[in-house]
Amino acid sequence: MKEFPTEESCKRHFIEYRKTKGVICQKCECKEHYWLQSIEKFKCKNCHFRTTLRSGTMLHASKLPYIYWYLAMHLMTSTKKGFFANELRRQIGHKRYEPIWSLMRKIRESMGMVD
Repeated sequence: MKEFPTEESCKRHFIEYRKTKGVICQKCECKEHYWLQSIEKFKCKNCHFRTTLRSGTMLHASKLPYIYWYLAMHLMTSTKKGFFANELRRQIGHKRYEPIWSLMRKIRESMGMVD
């Protein structure tokens, strides 16, 4: 929480992470992109196709804030016992269970904990 206290700090970190890992264009499969700050998307240097920040990641199609994702990843990796979606929902103060359950499922899948 000290390193990523706000939504903006989480988003900035995720942008830098995507830049270092690379973005692959969905249209032409080019690996060279640049960040368009004004519209917050990556733009392919070859075909000029625009890719959202979440596209191609486990955050794809999620409307949950980045800080929820970062908090969930922290809590799920720092506890020895399992962590329930309802407990995370309660701790972050989110009203609905389903989006939090989906978030945790995607994290578990990426960690190889779910078949």
